[in-house]
Amino acid sequence: SSGSTGDCCGYDQNTTDALNPATGCSDLPCCTDLYLTSEDQCYLHPENATEANSTMVGCAPCKDKIEEQFSYAVKVSGTVGLFFAFTELIGIILAIQYRNTKDPSRTLSFPGHGGFAK
Repeated sequence: SSGSTGDCCGYDQNTTDALNPATGCSDLPCCTDLYLTSEDQCYLHPENATEANSTMVGCAPCKDKIEEQFSYAVKVSGTVGLFFAFTELIGIILAIQYRNTKDPSRTLSFPGHGGFAK
């Protein structure tokens, strides 16, 4: 499976990627800037850091980006679900409140029969 989307490579660059290695990472900008060809070398390793730039170099794992998008999707779907749940609750309350009200525009033909006059 392809583990490359945007500027990240692999899922967690740990046990998951060891079982299911990412492909296509060497074509990413975060890897081609390092002039590395091996997929594993594109990972965000501390040993790839240079003395001039003490920060780690390489492609970051995609786990954080995926979890961020998934979290946003869950929040949106939860909000939509709550909106419709409360809308339905208001409908139930109104139905209970107005269930036994009589129609003022109609008059009964005679009490106790339940029929309506025309």
